[in-house]
Amino acid sequence: MRILALMALACIVASCTPQIAPSRPEAPAAVAEPSVRVEYRKPLNPAHEALYEEMRDGGVLERFAAILSVIRLPRTLTLAFAGCGGDSNAWYEPETTTVIFCYEYLAEIRRLATSRDRGSVPLKDAADGPAVFILLHESGHAVFDLLKVPILGREEDAADTFAAVTLLRLGAGFALRTIRGAAWAYAQGATSRLPEEHDFADAHSLDTQRYYNIVCLAYGSDPKFFATVITGRQLPAQRAESCADEYHQALFAFQKLILPSIAAEKLQRLRINYKRDLQRSE
Repeated sequence: MRILALMALACIVASCTPQIAPSRPEAPAAVAEPSVRVEYRKPLNPAHEALYEEMRDGGVLERFAAILSVIRLPRTLTLAFAGCGGDSNAWYEPETTTVIFCYEYLAEIRRLATSRDRGSVPLKDAADGPAVFILLHESGHAVFDLLKVPILGREEDAADTFAAVTLLRLGAGFALRTIRGAAWAYAQGATSRLPEEHDFADAHSLDTQRYYNIVCLAYGSDPKFFATVITGRQLPAQRAESCADEYHQALFAFQKLILPSIAAEKLQRLRINYKRDLQRSE
């Protein structure tokens, strides 16, 4: 996840901001109070100690914080890994403006990746893709809340769209790895049991619907690059016909509602710093 987050940061600063004319190097700016902070809370279950150390030592949340901190937020947002007493979940707490990602959920994602037939999906994508997507999904809830973004429709669907569009703006290659892993996980959830009445009443769409929605957005963003979602019969041809419109509709909303709150100057500085770091990691 360290490399995924580093790639994400390098790509997002290159793709989500208008081009800025080159200028002479400037002295480092004074460090402002961060708009996003991170917490690695000690796990409640000793079995999650290794996950806690891996995430903390890899600086995973710091890299996601750097991505989100380019958005001018009116209040500080906290990203936290935490023990949740056996609850495998992730959520955004508006009262404390905190995204909580349970070690239990992270462990479950990794168990799923190692225990199921992945087909052509690499283990790293199956393990990291869902975690990255979920963290961006919950961060989407935070951005909607803090920026008072108007939402027409269900917020859970909008958060999925926020995560998918953000990933697709990182570049098709990176998005393929992450969305492939996330889509695979939703497909596994869809086949693990038959839906019950409470599933239809849930604020979230069914796993099968979430699978098709993110695959459609990927295909719509670049039909040629993501052609395998059609040839591999992962997306019905009838739905595929509208995917380009769905993607551009989502991208338009992102640009109108969120892009104006992004600090272009901060993105420019991050582009320089993290491009160097990405080169060192290769």
